[in-house]
This record gives sequence, structure tokens and C-alpha cells, in this order.
Amino acid sequence: MPYQVKPWKLISSVPALEEKWFPVRKDTVELPSGRIVEDYFVWEAPHIVKVIPITKDGKFVVCRQYRHALAKILTQFPAGAVDKGEALEQGARRELQEETGYTCNELVHLGSFAPYATKMTGITDIFLAQNATPNGEPQYDDQEETEVCLMTAAEIWKLIGQKEPHMIDLPAALALAEHYLQSTPQK
Repeated sequence: MPYQVKPWKLISSVPALEEKWFPVRKDTVELPSGRIVEDYFVWEAPHIVKVIPITKDGKFVVCRQYRHALAKILTQFPAGAVDKGEALEQGARRELQEETGYTCNELVHLGSFAPYATKMTGITDIFLAQNATPNGEPQYDDQEETEVCLMTAAEIWKLIGQKEPHMIDLPAALALAEHYLQSTPQK
């Protein structure tokens, strides 16, 4: 059975906010019904790599970072924008080193995901970094103070179960990693 959903027609697109880290465009679109929407705003978000580092003894390397929009310190896996011209795997290795001081010799691509396809263009590629080992000091950006922690999957799930906000990609990434680890014979 063919799908009934039809794409929108783009009539025009103009910059609405030209900021380095938050460029926004204003689209005028025609819906399949024929209705015109003149102010559909889209964040032209960067391509992100998220890394799920796991040590040889099965502990996950996570980062605790202050997130100003929520005014909270949140636990997450290392992540960041892919640099222009940088391969995804190279970006994942760079972010792992920069945010945690860890490196790995085994990197597995677990998939590409759209965190908020309604209002942003950015894609997040998730990688599992197996046999992660400390190899130097993290190299933080000036807006990025990080506490690196080792946690078991059970500890992360317990943290997620608390009645506090968490970044949605924490449980999603952990579930992807656990699924991969349980369904793939380990070396």
C-alpha cells in the first residue's frame, strides 16, 4: 500500500537569524491541502556525532556538564559538531578525546538520527567506542566544563529513572549500545 503523506512545497526561504551557533531560516511553504504557511522557522543545526565509550571492563564513560538552557547539570555521552570537511568517524574520535581524554581502537557506527526533525535540520550520528582507555587530558571549549565519570549501564538506568529531566539521547544511546553489545558476538 503506498503512503498517503505528501511533502510540503517550498515557496521561499530567507535567513531569519544569522548567528554562528544558531542560524535560523524562515520558510514559506505550501501544505498538501493548498494552505500557505508564511512563517515556518527552521534551525539550521550542525551535524553532531555522539560517542558511547565503554571500557574493557564494561563501564560507560559519561560527562556531567552544565546546560544553561535548563540551568542544570546533566549527564550525557560525549558529543559535538562535526567540523567542516571532517569524516564522521574522525569527528567522533576527536570529540571522545576532547571531552573525556579517552581514545578507542574500535569504533562502531550505530546509526543516524534526527533529534527534532520538525524544527531543526541537524542529524546526530551515534558511535560505540569499544575498549575506551584514558589517553591524556580532556581539552574543553571555554563554555564546556566537564566532569568525566565511569558508570555501569545499571547506574545510568537508575539515574534515568529519577524524576529529573535528562537529555533524551542518554537513554536512546544507551539502549542502542546495549542492543548492539547483546546482539553482536564480542571479540
